[in-house]
Amino acid sequence: MVSSSVAVPTSRLGRRVLTAGAWLLGSNLASQTLRLISSLVLTRLLLPEAFGLVAAVQTLYFALVMFSDLGVWQSVVNSPHGNTSRFLGTAMTVQLARGVLLATVVLATAVGLQVFATHAEPGTVYADPRFAAMVGAFALCALLQGAESMHLATAQRELQTKLLTRLELLSQLSGTLVTLGLAWATRSVWSLVIGTLVATLARTVFSHTLLPGPAYRLCWDKNCAGEIVGFGKWIFLSSIIGFAAAHGEKLILGGTLPTAAFGTFSIAALLLGAISGLVGNLNAHLVFPSLSEALRASDAVARQVYTRMQQVADAILGLIAGGTFVAGGWVVHGLYDSRYAGAAWMLQLLGLGLLAIRYQVLEQMMFARGKPAWVTLSNAMRATSLVIFVPLGYAWAGERGALLAVVASQFVGWPVSIAFKIRARLMSWQSEVVWPLSLAGGMAGGWLLDQFLLKWGPHAFHVFAAQ
Repeated sequence: MVSSSVAVPTSRLGRRVLTAGAWLLGSNLASQTLRLISSLVLTRLLLPEAFGLVAAVQTLYFALVMFSDLGVWQSVVNSPHGNTSRFLGTAMTVQLARGVLLATVVLATAVGLQVFATHAEPGTVYADPRFAAMVGAFALCALLQGAESMHLATAQRELQTKLLTRLELLSQLSGTLVTLGLAWATRSVWSLVIGTLVATLARTVFSHTLLPGPAYRLCWDKNCAGEIVGFGKWIFLSSIIGFAAAHGEKLILGGTLPTAAFGTFSIAALLLGAISGLVGNLNAHLVFPSLSEALRASDAVARQVYTRMQQVADAILGLIAGGTFVAGGWVVHGLYDSRYAGAAWMLQLLGLGLLAIRYQVLEQMMFARGKPAWVTLSNAMRATSLVIFVPLGYAWAGERGALLAVVASQFVGWPVSIAFKIRARLMSWQSEVVWPLSLAGGMAGGWLLDQFLLKWGPHAFHVFAAQ
């Protein structure tokens, strides 16, 4: 029986979580719809090579971002002092310094890539003469992100999801409109880069103008800085390895596949990102703040909140993973022309890997409990498997072998997660029974949809894709 002291904070937090979750879900549906519409238009204006180039540039930039991640936002959300002006001013100073340093590293990387281009595998994105210049342009992104307001972090701490979702959607819309306009006018891959820069600029401006709260001044407090760096050192290590685990295959395949084939892969990854992006946003803006607040109440409250969140994640991810694995190829056939047909089987295979990210909910509990070393270990195992098995898979069976290795590598960290659950007394049948049932249900639903579309869908999809 749950005591009233536990039930009251759990109920109060639960209402806030439901409200925040509803806003996040609505925002992500709108965001993914906008991204899909943009993709459908852009694939008819630009060649597959353009998407391969931009995917490689964004992946490399994201790698540099992760390599300089100090966990400033997480520190603000998690710290009991995270709402004080002294702490927030110090956090702003750390964030701005990191942005300047990151911009310098991005420019240096671009210079190095220009030199390396003559030695890269011909026909890959790394050998393209535009690649280095496009990477260098992202130095502006680093400066803009360093100048973002701490109101973003405080809004996340207080679960002010309505304000955050409005800001994110307006920023995305700004970048999308610029991208589509430039692509229509120029048919150039640079339209994708400039659109990203505009979206980043809009986000920074909106963070200072749309979010309420007092203006925080740059300052330096030794104790606050020590807390941020002490918390962030594990975030830093985990982010590096986490990036390699989640996106390392793009860096590997970018130097292996022809640019057009890598562009096709990026379309499949984009479609899959509609789901994984939603999970990532929910984890960052909902799960982590909720678990942090629950832990400030009691361990019992935190266990209840975790179990409920894990069940919801398992139900959704299992259904989507099973359905995508069986019938996901129809999405590509229905939305894109024949140049992107190879993305169909890629999407189906990669879709099965969605089930692997169910333990990202548990990873937020690891962070909230101050145990990020467990996340680092799990990510290290996944990253190592990618480095070893993706090249072997490509040598064994080409693109299919490489993607099979990508999917398999996402599951190798499960033993670490299970060990943590047992040690933290979070293991229960309630938190593990949902995912196999939802996966089976998703596969059954996917099979029924596949059979229906095999009979009725090809002609209609062909007409749509040809438009």
